[in-house]
Amino acid sequence: MRRQKEIVKNSLKFLKNIFLALVAGIAFYLGIAALFSFLPTHPPKQNCLPQHEIFVASNGIHLDIILPVENITPQILHNLDVLPGTLFIGFGWGDKEFYIKTPVWSDLTIPVAFRALFLKSETAMHVTYLPRSFPSWKKIQLCANQLKKLNFYIENSFVKDDHGNLKKMDFEGYSRFDDFYDANGSFSLFRTCNVWVNVALKEIGIKTSVWSPFDLGVLYHLKTV
Repeated sequence: MRRQKEIVKNSLKFLKNIFLALVAGIAFYLGIAALFSFLPTHPPKQNCLPQHEIFVASNGIHLDIILPVENITPQILHNLDVLPGTLFIGFGWGDKEFYIKTPVWSDLTIPVAFRALFLKSETAMHVTYLPRSFPSWKKIQLCANQLKKLNFYIENSFVKDDHGNLKKMDFEGYSRFDDFYDANGSFSLFRTCNVWVNVALKEIGIKTSVWSPFDLGVLYHLKTV
């Protein structure tokens, strides 16, 4: 009986330590995320005239990069099933299973979230066809060279077949206004959908966060762009 009590005591102590380690890990992650989200990058000044515009949009958690159709290269545009009347196309990158099983946030389950954050997982590109812009979008002015780099970044995020075509997923999407394609890279705590957008802005020389796994970090710096 005494030995059983000792086993129970040790088990409870072990679970307590695990819980405390988990809480400490979450607190450390959030602290680092807040710090690096606040710290800005310092891109060199562009010696060119900004003649093009793009947008960054948030649904409250997830960021998309949105381009007017005329600012998308033919290499990307001709591989998409663009709907008639489309004036803007949104591009988002993220965990494939998360996209498929979480059309709305109320569908989110612990197993899906755990696999997305802690296990190596396949990713998808979410492409949305939009007939109009919205006031909540954050506008960014780009030079021609920056726009070219952004198109290159987006195109290379897609998986391509042997003929250079984008690999569209069987999943039909959330509505008739969006499609999903296989994407390159793995989703994790350190490379989230918002990090994908943050890296894109770094590559084209736009002031943004040093690292931001959440949308607020990117949006914070876009206020001053």
